[in-house]
Amino acid sequence: MKNKNLLRLTDDELSNFCQQLSLLARAGITGEESIAMLLAETETTAKQQLYTDIHNDMLQGATLSAALQKSGAFPAYLVQMIEIGQTSGRAEQVLDALSTYYQREADTLRALRQTVAYPAGMSALIAVIVLILVARVLPVFQRVFEQLGVAASPTAAMLLQFGEAGKYIAIVLAIVLIICAIWLFWMLFQKDARGFGTLFSKTEAAHCVDRSRFSSAMALMLASGLPLEASLERVCTLLKDSSLSGPIDVCYRQTIAGTPFPKAVADAKIFTGIEAGLLSTGFRAGIPDQTMEDLGRRSSAQASEFLNRTLIRFEYGLVVALCAAVALVLLSVMLPLLGVLSTIGG
Repeated sequence: MKNKNLLRLTDDELSNFCQQLSLLARAGITGEESIAMLLAETETTAKQQLYTDIHNDMLQGATLSAALQKSGAFPAYLVQMIEIGQTSGRAEQVLDALSTYYQREADTLRALRQTVAYPAGMSALIAVIVLILVARVLPVFQRVFEQLGVAASPTAAMLLQFGEAGKYIAIVLAIVLIICAIWLFWMLFQKDARGFGTLFSKTEAAHCVDRSRFSSAMALMLASGLPLEASLERVCTLLKDSSLSGPIDVCYRQTIAGTPFPKAVADAKIFTGIEAGLLSTGFRAGIPDQTMEDLGRRSSAQASEFLNRTLIRFEYGLVVALCAAVALVLLSVMLPLLGVLSTIGG
């Protein structure tokens, strides 16, 4: 029975956990001894309890994968892959590959957070700045001009009218933007950020991320010695909620029917063009796991590039909007002021 009181580990924590176990396994240390060493080095109470439970289960004869599954703190995919590694005698290689896989997942999540969180914060900041300028700063200059006997410029008058009639709209807009920003921050900084999946799933970056996950998972399973059809079946389950769920299912059915895997991948449009050609070459060369790993890196790089481009464009738009708002307010103030200076100079 799973222990519901224990936290679920983040992708970074999972990557670090697998990397530590891989290094210890490479040194010839058993799984039970490795968990004991991790327990001795852990400082947080929650993780100490987690490793204690895992260690106790292993002392009673449970395998590492069974103990991890019972803890409830590890995803089913990790548990299944460790079980495959133990069965095939490749636990060290599987753990190392899992470390890479979860590190890539963590990097992808950080890129998503950066892409959405920064524009959300900037949007809220711009709303507040415009609100302050229109509702507080312009009325001060209006009173100064009235005391000097100078009429405000048409632009300033329009903005002042907007400040009186529309400041409540601006307040509502600012509050909405701030609430949206807080919601996005909350959603993104959950440990797995699953709530963002539906918003992100329709973008080109989502397809790149899912292709990276597909490639990484296939590389990991093929490297562990799992047959191709069984690997595809597990990937179908792993990515059943992704943008590639349909194409992967088509690929699986074609592969079961006897279609070569590279052709099935190309027909399902999971990979096309250069990537499809690279996959075909890799399978002919007898290095399918390395080829899938390389495709995973390529897809991850493409996703990062797309997210960076999106962030830069949004940032430019926000900066232009803020500069335009500030410039409009400054011109509204400076034009009457120039009239006063010209009168004094005359």
